[in-house]
Amino acid sequence: MFRESIAGALACDSRNVREPTRNEYPSRNRPLNLDVSVFTVTLPKLTYPMARTHTVTVHDRQTGRIYTVEVPEDRYILQAAESQGVELPFACRNGACTTCAVRLLEGEVEQPEAMGLSPDLRERGYALLCVSYPRSNIQAETQDEDEVYELQFGRYFGKGKVRRGLPLDED
Repeated sequence: MFRESIAGALACDSRNVREPTRNEYPSRNRPLNLDVSVFTVTLPKLTYPMARTHTVTVHDRQTGRIYTVEVPEDRYILQAAESQGVELPFACRNGACTTCAVRLLEGEVEQPEAMGLSPDLRERGYALLCVSYPRSNIQAETQDEDEVYELQFGRYFGKGKVRRGLPLDED
C-alpha cells in the first residue's frame, strides 16, 4: 500500500538516482534516513488545429421537425447530429443507399464516398448525410427514400415488358 502511494518517488544518493529498495521505505517504527525526492515532469502540450464548424439546419419532412446542429468540417453530418441528440433517418451509414438523402437548399457539402447518388443528382443538390462533410453553413430537407431512388434508377427499371428467361433483352 505504501509503495503505491509513492510510486513517483526516487531515492537519491551521491552516485545515482534510482527507485527505493524495499528496505529504504519508511515504516511506522523506523525513520527514513535517505533523501527521497518527488518530482513531476511537464510534457509539452500537443495542440491540433481545430476544424472549422458550420451550422447545419435540417428540416425532417417525415416528422415536421427542424434541427440545427454545429458540425466540424472533418465530421460526417449524420454522425455529428447524432452526437448532439438529433435522430435523422439512416440505414447503411456508408453512402450506398438513399435513406439519409437530403436536398440542399443552401450551402455546400463534400461527399466523396456517396456511392448511392449519381453525379447528376449530386449536381442537382442532393446529398447523403451519412457521408457528407459540410463546407459551408447548410440548409437542407430530408427526402423520401423512394423519390430519390426513382429519380436515380427509375429510368432503368420498369422499362419494357417483363419476359420469362435470360438474358433480359431491351426492346
